[in-house]
Amino acid sequence: MILMELFRQAFDSLKANKLRSFLTMLGIVMGVFSVIAIMAIGNATENYIASEFEKIGANTFNIYYKQSNTTKNDWLTLKDIDLLADNIPEIKNITTIYQGIGEIRVGKDTRTAIINGVTSQYRNFTVMDFAAGRFINSFDDSTKAKVMVVDENFAKRYFNKVDIVGEIVNLKINRYNIKVKIVGVLSTGDDFLSSIGGDQIPAIVYMPISTLQSMTNTERLDTIMFSLYMDADRERVTKNITGLLERVRHKDDLFYIQSIEDVQKMFSSIIGVITSVLLVIAIITLIVGGIGIINILLVSVTERIREIGIRKALGAQKSSIVIQFLMESIIMTGFAGIIGIILGVVTGNVISHLIKIPPSVDIPTVIGSFAMSVILGLIFGVYPAKKAADLDPIEALRYE
Repeated sequence: MILMELFRQAFDSLKANKLRSFLTMLGIVMGVFSVIAIMAIGNATENYIASEFEKIGANTFNIYYKQSNTTKNDWLTLKDIDLLADNIPEIKNITTIYQGIGEIRVGKDTRTAIINGVTSQYRNFTVMDFAAGRFINSFDDSTKAKVMVVDENFAKRYFNKVDIVGEIVNLKINRYNIKVKIVGVLSTGDDFLSSIGGDQIPAIVYMPISTLQSMTNTERLDTIMFSLYMDADRERVTKNITGLLERVRHKDDLFYIQSIEDVQKMFSSIIGVITSVLLVIAIITLIVGGIGIINILLVSVTERIREIGIRKALGAQKSSIVIQFLMESIIMTGFAGIIGIILGVVTGNVISHLIKIPPSVDIPTVIGSFAMSVILGLIFGVYPAKKAADLDPIEALRYE
């Protein structure tokens, strides 16, 4: 009962100075809000990346150059894809992607485009849902067909419909300016970035790599992507692949192979570092908010010196006064923590929804943030509470 009475007194004291109490709580609110929002977005991003890499498959690898300044004789080319497919039986699928920058013109509208040159097998390495039409096939690639796959947002923006299979657009790359037929439309749903960026964000399209290479006058591939059968000996097969590629070039130490798992770990590590740095900043905000609580409680002690003197003269114990001021501090940080958690969860979910990433609320982080806010209230309330309890009752009663 005594604790409940002290709690009521502490709460009434805070109610008497609503604005000051609210402003004091803001620092803790912003700190807890930052922690929750950062962790929610960080976890959601990491989970999204993991799920995307899972779609590609754990048994997927990329071949890269060890040095950037390779000579033309050392380039990876489309011939190497055929070479590996014919000589490495453990390879399940093999493809590549080559990117170019161009401009697409539809009527009077012109838009910059990132053009992905791919082979027909590229579809085996990513999840694609089609709103209309089909993907690039082997015939397109072998005949250098002037065909293209666009996404649903592109179709709606420039043709006001989804099924635009058969429509013709103008594509300009370097000095080439050709008419390209649309053979497929990828289903993308509502794309937040496209809706806010409009024509400022490049369109992402696909076309046969042989067609794109003929327009950019290069045979060089940046990478070759392949997947293995599940029972394949990864280490042995990857050594055989690099060995074969280097043997036909009569050179050693030209290429290395990286698994998709390694790439995923690298991305997760980068996200982890960024999240950790932002968390440190958020925790500093919490500490600054705690310092604000000390200041306000010290002011409160000064304002209530006569009240404290009267209570002590009537027989109040030091412990009662300490607990009352600690409760004031804990009530402020506790409520601030709850408000910060609600704002952080809502903000994290809204941002995750806008960037099309499934939201991820980490329950241990929510509990930890609330506990941290209460602990900060306890820690930062100790000194003002002790100062109030140590007041001499006679001097306190004389205070004007």
